[in-house]
Amino acid sequence: MVFRLVFVLGAGLLSGCATGSTQTAAAPAAPAAPVGLEQPAAQPALRWPVRTVPHVDLWLHSFAMLSDDSSAVPLYRRGYRDSITVIKNQRNLLTALDGNRETLIKGLRRSGYLGAQFLPFGFANWEELRGSAEQFLQLAGDVRRAPSREAAIRMQQFASVFGSATDREWLRLFLTAVQDEGMRFFLPEHQRQLRERAATITAVDSLWQKGYRDKFERFLSNSSQRQGDMVLSLPIGGEGRTGPGYTGRTMVAVTYPARPADAVQVVLVFAHEATGALVGPVVSDNTTPAEQRSGVADKYVSSAQVQAGAMLLAKLAPELLAPYQRYYLAQSGQRVEGALAASFERSFSLPGIIRDALSRQIDIVLSGI
Repeated sequence: MVFRLVFVLGAGLLSGCATGSTQTAAAPAAPAAPVGLEQPAAQPALRWPVRTVPHVDLWLHSFAMLSDDSSAVPLYRRGYRDSITVIKNQRNLLTALDGNRETLIKGLRRSGYLGAQFLPFGFANWEELRGSAEQFLQLAGDVRRAPSREAAIRMQQFASVFGSATDREWLRLFLTAVQDEGMRFFLPEHQRQLRERAATITAVDSLWQKGYRDKFERFLSNSSQRQGDMVLSLPIGGEGRTGPGYTGRTMVAVTYPARPADAVQVVLVFAHEATGALVGPVVSDNTTPAEQRSGVADKYVSSAQVQAGAMLLAKLAPELLAPYQRYYLAQSGQRVEGALAASFERSFSLPGIIRDALSRQIDIVLSGI
C-alpha cells in the first residue's frame, strides 16, 4: 500500500520508543541492551538498510486491533488480531485500547482514517509523534497557530487526516489508548518477539543485501526509490505500507517472518510495494468514470498491485515468481486449485487493458525511459 502524503523530517512517554532507537541488521545490539531499546551505532550508509522501528509497529498494531480487515489481501498479517487477543487473554490483561475499542471502532467505520496509518513514518520516535499530535489537539487543529514553521509542518500531517472536531476527539482518545497499550503490553511484547526473531533479521539482511537488492537496483533507481529503509514490521502481512519517512527517504514496512526459513517473504512483499506507485495511475487511465464512481476501479487497484509485483519478479528474479504467487494466494485465503499460475490469475484477475498497460509501465521503468 503506497501513500502519497508528503512527510518531512521530524524535530515522551514510551521509554523504548521515545529514544528514537531502532534495530538495524548491520548493527547488532550490545548484549546487555534489550532488543528494540539499544542506541544504534554509527554505520556505513546503506541504500536500503533492514531495520525495525518500534513506534511504527506500535501504531500499526493499534490500528490492526481495531480494524475490520475484509480486504482481498488483508491490511495486516493474517490472524494477527486473534493471535494478540489470545496472548492478552492468557495474561488476563486489559488496556485502554481494549476498554475503548467499541468507541474507536465506531470512529474508524465512520471515517476510515486510512491515511493515519502512515503518520508514524514522518517521526523519528513515539515522543515526536505524540508531542506533535498533542500540540495539534491543543491548538484545535489550527496549523496557523503553530509556534514555528517546523511545528506547523508536523501538525499539518495530522490536519490532513483529522480535519474536524469529531476527528480530533477520536485522535485524542486513540492517543491515550495507544499510550496505555504500549506501556502495559506492546513494548514488552515487541521486545520479546524481536529477541525471538533475531536470527530472522540476520537472514533477511543477508538475503537482501547480498543478493536481491542488486537485482532491484535498476527498478528502484528509475522509479525514484534509490534510497530507502526496509522496515520489518510485526503487524504487517502481504499488504505493506510505503511512504516518505523521517529520514527523508522512502520507508517501506514489510512483513517480519517468525522463522529465518521464511526470510524470502520480505522480498516478496517488497516487490509488491516497490511497484505500488505505478498502479494507481495505470488503473485510473484505463477505467471509465463510471467504474471509478462505482468502486470497481478501487477493486482493480488491489489486484493490480499484486499482479505488478509478480510482473516485476518475473523480470528481475524469476525464481521468486512461484513463491510470490503461493504467498499472495495464502494471504488472500485462496487455495491452489490446479496449476499455480492459473489459480493466481483467477484470484487476482484484471481486464486485459489494465494488465497490458501495467506490464508496459514496468518495462518503461526498467528501461529508464
